[in-house]
Amino acid sequence: MFTLIRPLSAVFLAVFALIAAQAYAPIYDPEADLGRFPLYAAAVGFLVGWRFLGRQIGKALWHSVFAAWQAVVLAAVATAMFLAVGEVFRRGYRRQYGEVIEAITGYFGIVVDWLSRGLVQEFLILLAAGGTIIGVVLHILWVMLEARRHDR
Repeated sequence: MFTLIRPLSAVFLAVFALIAAQAYAPIYDPEADLGRFPLYAAAVGFLVGWRFLGRQIGKALWHSVFAAWQAVVLAAVATAMFLAVGEVFRRGYRRQYGEVIEAITGYFGIVVDWLSRGLVQEFLILLAAGGTIIGVVLHILWVMLEARRHDR
């Protein structure tokens, strides 16, 4: 049975992924309409928060912060990999790829391109600060929830 920290970490990471995706949009291209990108990023952040971050919180404060940093990076990479599949299919239907191997190498090129555009100092500071805040807040919540559970 999971504890309450798993859904809390999922919601916190999803909200942060939504904020980070909105901050990433002008970095990607100020004129581009990214459509539902922030919602997809929030959904992937929710899954990463539930499956990965929720079970890492509570060992020690530094470990919770480190796990939150890892979760932020994992959510960014997973979002890029998830959305790159759709981009490969779009390019494939436009006949931009001649062979299957071009589509496979194009997939990794798209992921690397999207992630490398996020290597802007202000955006990286946002990700690091958000991961730190999420880790500290979730650890404090975990301590409070565990104290309440042990008082019963």
